[in-house]
Amino acid sequence: MKYIHYIILTILGCVTTFFIWIYIQRANLDYNTEGKFLSLEEGVVYTEQAKEVYGILALCGLILIGVYFYKLIRK
Repeated sequence: MKYIHYIILTILGCVTTFFIWIYIQRANLDYNTEGKFLSLEEGVVYTEQAKEVYGILALCGLILIGVYFYKLIRK
């Protein structure tokens, strides 16, 4: 039963790491005055507001990992 908790904790860690990576990638882009970035290579338009959403998801993931880890150790 304890292995399931470790698997869940690992998956949460991977997803949170992914969101942190996306947040850092989007934060380094140069946005225009409209708050958009056009990637000519990929043909994708990124909006600046998505950066905050990824940051919030990463922060929520870190909080979930902390609470889950605390409850796992406390048992």
